[in-house]
This record gives sequence, structure tokens and C-alpha cells, in this order.
Amino acid sequence: MAKQISTAVSDLVLSLTCLLSSYDIFVKKENVFLIYGFILLGMASFAGVARFSGCDSVKDLHRSLSVHAGAVGLPWALLLFASIQLNQGAKLSLVSPGWDILVIIGMHVCTTQYENTRQMLIPATLIGLTYSAIINSNQNYLIASGCLLLSGLIGATGKIGPIHRVDLFHYALCAAVYALRSGLLSTV
Repeated sequence: MAKQISTAVSDLVLSLTCLLSSYDIFVKKENVFLIYGFILLGMASFAGVARFSGCDSVKDLHRSLSVHAGAVGLPWALLLFASIQLNQGAKLSLVSPGWDILVIIGMHVCTTQYENTRQMLIPATLIGLTYSAIINSNQNYLIASGCLLLSGLIGATGKIGPIHRVDLFHYALCAAVYALRSGLLSTV
């Protein structure tokens, strides 16, 4: 595979956005389960940096991580945001740390085994973010929802003029991650 430097750069920007957002959230909220989705997305984008810099051996790892990041990482973040909102910030995990791990594993198994599950989780994430924005008057969730919708509309294959769609997709995800981070940090 030839080097695709613009995509390696957009993956690097996404990876750094996820890393810095994870750090901010972990430091301020002190809960590792809150950053799982961002860490997964950051790992996928970091594998993309290697892949699009010319390292073909990580191609399958990048694809696998990308599927899980899109179908589990962002919906997981939404589930935790919803949990925080419904409990006025008192509960920072869905049930308890042990059960959260089982939910994450279950989501990964469903995503790997069932294409329909993956296709359902992403629209459910958009609907949930929009609902959270409305009931909490938090524009960050609405911005995140718009960025996720935009990333889906852009797609990841082909070009728009001279620009690779995947690069625009990555930058839209950066904006979504930053908006989700800001929304979470603005909650109690």
C-alpha cells in the first residue's frame, strides 16, 4: 500500500484528540470507564497512523479496531453520559465497575457477530445524544450529534475534489470527541 500521508495526519490528529480528551476526563472525573470509548477510538486512529504511513502489517488490526470504536466506543460513551444525566452526576458507571466490564464485552461480541447490531447502535447513539442535548440544554451534545451525523454522511471512501473523504471523516470525529468531552466535563 502506498503511503497516504494526509490520512496518517488526520488519524494522528484524531488520536491526539482522543488521548487529550481521555486525560482531561480521567483527571477531572477519576473514572476509567468514562474514557473507554475515547481510548478505543484513539487506539483505532493510532493504528491508522501506522497503516497509512506505509505499515501494511497493521491493516487488519486497524480495520477491527475501527469497527469496534464506531460501534462500541461512541455508544459506550453515550450510555455513560445518559447514566450521569439520569442520576444527576451521582453515578459514573452504568451499574458497577464489574458489570460495566461485562456490558463492554457483550457489546464487542454483538458487534463482531451481528452486522445488524452495529447498524443499530450508531443511529441509537445519534438519537440519544440529541435527546440528551434537548433535556439537559447542553449544546455540546447537540454539536457532537451533528458531527457524528456529518461524519456518517461524509463516509470514509472516495474523494471530494482533491480531499480524501476519510480525512474529512476523521476531522468530523475530532469535533465530535471534543464536544462529547466538553459535555461530560460540564456535567456535575
